[in-house]
Amino acid sequence: MLRLPDFDYYVPASIEEAVGLKAEHGPDAMFVAGGTDLYPNMKRRQQTPRAVIGLGRIAALRSIEGEPSSGLRVGAGVTLTALAGHPVVRAAYPAVAHAAETISTPLLRNMGTIGGNLLLDTRCNYYDQSYEWRRSIDFCMKKDGQVCWVAPSSPKCWAVNSSDEAPLMVALGAKLRFVSAEGERVVEARDLYQKDGIDYLAKRPDELLVDLQLPATNGWRATYVKLRRRGSFDFPVLGVAARIKTADDGTVAEAAVV
Repeated sequence: MLRLPDFDYYVPASIEEAVGLKAEHGPDAMFVAGGTDLYPNMKRRQQTPRAVIGLGRIAALRSIEGEPSSGLRVGAGVTLTALAGHPVVRAAYPAVAHAAETISTPLLRNMGTIGGNLLLDTRCNYYDQSYEWRRSIDFCMKKDGQVCWVAPSSPKCWAVNSSDEAPLMVALGAKLRFVSAEGERVVEARDLYQKDGIDYLAKRPDELLVDLQLPATNGWRATYVKLRRRGSFDFPVLGVAARIKTADDGTVAEAAVV
C-alpha cells in the first residue's frame, strides 16, 4: 500500500489566510482542494510538501456568479460535478459542462475542482509510477533524475498536460485570477500553459488560483472532443476545443481550435 508522507495540515477560512500561510511556509507548502491529483502524487513521492494548505472551507472559492450576457465568474474551488450540473453553465456554456463531465469518474468529480483540473501536474508513463519503480530506472528529468526517458537525448521534459478544461479555456479566451501575499494578477488562459513538462505553468509557486472569468455569450459557440483509450474514464490522449463566432450574414467572423 502506498502511504502519504508526514505533513502538517492547515485549514484557512479565507483567501487572505491561505496565501499568508503559503508565504510563511514557502516552498515547503502546497495548496490542496479536492486532492485527487496532489494526494496520489504525494503517495508516489512526486511531491512531498511539509505543509498542506486545505482550501475546502473557503466559501469564496466555491461560488458561481454573474450573467452570460456579461460573463460568468467561476470560483476555482467549484467541484467538477457542481460545474457540470449548474443550470446557467449547462444552458449558456454547454461545452464547459460537457468537458467537466468527461473528466475521470463521478466520485472523483465530486471531489475534484475546476481549479485543480486547470493546474494539473503534467503526466508521463515514466513519471507517474511509485518511488521504487522510478528509482529502479534511475529516476527521470522531471523528478530526481537527469534523463527524459521518453526522449533520452532531449534537453527538456516531455510530460504532457492532461487537463480537459484547459484547451477549452484557451479557446474561449477565459481569464484566470491569481492571488498571493504580494497582491493579485489576471492571466489570459492562453498565456498560462508552457511547452515544457517541468516548467509547465506561468504561475508563481506562491500564487493561489482564485477564480476564472468566462467571456460573455455574445454569439459564439464552442465544443470539446476527447480522445481516450477507455470510453468509461481516462485521461485524454488528445483533447480538442473549438470556438467560432458568426457574423450576421452567417459567415465565420472568428475561430479558434486548441
